[in-house]
Amino acid sequence: MSDVSHGPDWWQDKEGKWHPPHVKDEDGISSEQKIFATEPDVSEEINEGNIASHFKERYGWENQSQVDPTSLQGREAKPKRWAPSKGDTRARFMRPSTPSDLFSGVIGLLGAGLLIAGSFMSWATAGGSLTSGTVNALSDSNGFGSLITGLICGVSSVLLLKGQRKRWVGLLLALTAAIALVLSIYSIADIMNTSDGIPQNLIERFPSIDSAYASKAKLDLGVGLWTVLGGAVVSLLAGISGFKRNS
Repeated sequence: MSDVSHGPDWWQDKEGKWHPPHVKDEDGISSEQKIFATEPDVSEEINEGNIASHFKERYGWENQSQVDPTSLQGREAKPKRWAPSKGDTRARFMRPSTPSDLFSGVIGLLGAGLLIAGSFMSWATAGGSLTSGTVNALSDSNGFGSLITGLICGVSSVLLLKGQRKRWVGLLLALTAAIALVLSIYSIADIMNTSDGIPQNLIERFPSIDSAYASKAKLDLGVGLWTVLGGAVVSLLAGISGFKRNS
């Protein structure tokens, strides 16, 4: 029931109310349908003469399916009983992805490679009047230290490339490289002190040795120690970069 007709098939009762065509009057007989004119809607005013044309031209009334609200009464969906989820949605937890630190990671891998490679090289060679002899890094604890720090720097650099906890990984890389740098500087000082004490040691062990010959005996720093020193510096720079770029 409505105060305004919604189409040419609607009928009007004695009280002036409009009803859809499938609704019967109290006597059980359909009331007489009022025929509306379909004159074009040339004005903004809606009246009984242009209402059919209004719905047809402006709102596509003939193309829309008219649903009677009264026909939906009593057909409301029953509320479903609450139940906990069974976990069958197949929704997976998505971890937040962070971009990789390509710059710090690549530099860190280069420094780690130098640390590891230098640990397997000779750190000192015989020089002056000493004809032969080398100092193997792995025969000393400092060599194992540079190897371990190189491995840690390599793992940290890979984590930087994967973008995992970049700030803390950069800090770990910087601290590990700092330890490797201290070990390499300490090894350089130790080898130089040992080299300075070789002439006096030779004279004490061999009293008949020529003093001029003994004074020329020394140790020259090997390429391995310089490689480790360079790797420590490069790794330290990579660690600082990873920490600052991701802070």
